[in-house]
Amino acid sequence: MAAGYAVSFPFLAIYLNTQKNVPMSFIGIYLSCSMLLGAVSNVFGGELSDRIGRKKIMFFSLFFRSLLVLSIAAVIKHDLDVVYLLIIHPLGIFAGSFFNPAARAYVADFVPPGNRLKAYGIMRIGTNAGWAVGPGIGGFVAVSSYAAMFFITGTVYLLCSGMIYFSLREAGEPKAAPGPSGASNLFSLASVRETLKNRDFAFFCVFTFIIASVMSQLVVPLSLYSKKYLLFTEKQIGLLFTINGAMVVFLQYFVSRFFSRYKITVSLAFGSLLYGAGYFFYGFSDLYYLAALAMMVVTFGELAVSPGLQALSANLAPEHRKGRYMGIHSMMQQVGNSFGIFMGSLLMDHLAPYYRQASWTFMLFMGLTGFVGFSVLGRRVGAADNGLPALPPPAKPGTEMA
Repeated sequence: MAAGYAVSFPFLAIYLNTQKNVPMSFIGIYLSCSMLLGAVSNVFGGELSDRIGRKKIMFFSLFFRSLLVLSIAAVIKHDLDVVYLLIIHPLGIFAGSFFNPAARAYVADFVPPGNRLKAYGIMRIGTNAGWAVGPGIGGFVAVSSYAAMFFITGTVYLLCSGMIYFSLREAGEPKAAPGPSGASNLFSLASVRETLKNRDFAFFCVFTFIIASVMSQLVVPLSLYSKKYLLFTEKQIGLLFTINGAMVVFLQYFVSRFFSRYKITVSLAFGSLLYGAGYFFYGFSDLYYLAALAMMVVTFGELAVSPGLQALSANLAPEHRKGRYMGIHSMMQQVGNSFGIFMGSLLMDHLAPYYRQASWTFMLFMGLTGFVGFSVLGRRVGAADNGLPALPPPAKPGTEMA
């Protein structure tokens, strides 16, 4: 799926700007709004996966998105008005974003809490391997046809939806929590507020938002800063992303295995510190080898944080509400991503002419805030939820072994 996505969608902004003369400022606002729409649909996807099953949501989400992506290919192929593409794309994001919380909950259904950090780490290896393959294929195909790129993506999604339908099994019958009258509560904003009354989970969502704003700097703000202020070439910037992707593919399993011996919040706190320090270091990296070292620090932060966020959100969720909890958590993470891109770009536009490292200093502050927040959360969350075996109850007086 990740490879199929990366064949076409990283080139969408280029197509809109160079082939359809859509201004970059409009493209940026348009893509941010589309991302926020996807954030909302995460909540619905998680909720529905609790009610009708993970497999059904994953299948229908991917199937309908494949049809919408193939529609984009048809719009490009027949050179229709760009308005059609601008309408279809956010619909595809809305349909496709149902998939993520259902998939994360599906893993939690089969993997016990102590092993989830490693399980989500393994999923990230597959995702990043796909990202390593997809853009190369897309760049090759783009030379001849943008329509062919989206046709490949739609076809891959269609095939993957078939694989899900025929090869996956549900963990059991879906079960939603009963309401006061014995019937299942319908999804509503009130149900979201009820979920956030779980103080540990609400605390976790706040600091997920904070660290997600730091994580989002990797592509757009970092690329703009590298080009405008560090004067790196596109080839040099691309190599930095290659370093990032290769480290994830080859080191994620070992990093997740290392941190599985500790509380998940230790991984999150340590990773937040590395994220903030790595980006701050990058702001002062006028020499390319220093930028590469800073990217390595950032990537180690990513290796520690990303699986931990998924594992802890699964562990904090009650058995009958994993989809809802993970949907709300995914929404908070995507909103944090949007905020981070907005703040990074804003600071770079308005403060960087006076203090070049303004945005990266802000990210250091956010990373330190995440470090403190996840450290505090580690003292609030029980051992089992934090990925460790639950401590045995104390022995009754008089029953201790000599």
